[in-house]
Amino acid sequence: MAGAASALFLLDIKGRVIVWRDYRGDVSAAQAERFFSKLIEKEDDSQSNDPVAYDNGVTYMFVQHTNVYLMIASRQNCNAATLLSFLHRVVDVFQHYFEELEEESLRDNFVVVYTEGRILSEFIKTDAYRMEVTQRPPMAVTNAVSWRSEGLQYKKNEVFLDVIENLNILVNSYGQILRSDVVGALKMRTYLTGMPECKLGLNDRVLLEAQGRATKGKAIDLEDIKFHQCVRLGRFENDRTISFIPPDGAFDLMTYTLSTQVKPLIWVETQIEKHSKSRVEMLVKA
Repeated sequence: MAGAASALFLLDIKGRVIVWRDYRGDVSAAQAERFFSKLIEKEDDSQSNDPVAYDNGVTYMFVQHTNVYLMIASRQNCNAATLLSFLHRVVDVFQHYFEELEEESLRDNFVVVYTEGRILSEFIKTDAYRMEVTQRPPMAVTNAVSWRSEGLQYKKNEVFLDVIENLNILVNSYGQILRSDVVGALKMRTYLTGMPECKLGLNDRVLLEAQGRATKGKAIDLEDIKFHQCVRLGRFENDRTISFIPPDGAFDLMTYTLSTQVKPLIWVETQIEKHSKSRVEMLVKA
């Protein structure tokens, strides 16, 4: 991350720096004050809610969590989405250790190293994980499968798979559907012994057409697919099979979007008639 980011700042709700890390030496702590000034300007503009601000050659990318701002400053032409994703992962790691990420918990704890939370908890111990004996780094830190510890044992092997989909529909004032898409995620919980390899197949149109199988009414066109790091991308490119050694516990296997015409489950029509300044009549039909 240091190749793109100049510095990482953690600020309180008033814009004061709690912790910061300088990577390139081309910004100073004073940039945090400039950032907070730009943030106040954005709050005054009700139409501006993007997490990126620019001022005098410096790009600020930020997220807010409770009473803390996490902000990256950069003078490079960087990938803003990657850095924002990094900030959200930092929030996940802090919450894993502090239970609640806020100004007080940051002042009371060290900044922990960014990696998988479950693996990190085996090596770095806070109050919730007191270290009683000297421990060596877990094998997962240097292992090729860094997201899973070795030697896991379960009396009962279980895998749970949930498909969660959200429907987005854009409708004009005449009730016509202009655009609809589905944003989905495959969420898994695995409790498996050892280092198992799992395989998952989908009714993907690309795969079915490659196999010469009929696709009418059965296949789907997956778009914007994002996999967990455990998935073997080369295998997916070859035969569209999702092959992976899963992390232990809960994780998101993949996310995707579907651009398809979908009818809403509930259609709501409203009519508003203003009779006077103090009387408005509304008719709502579902």
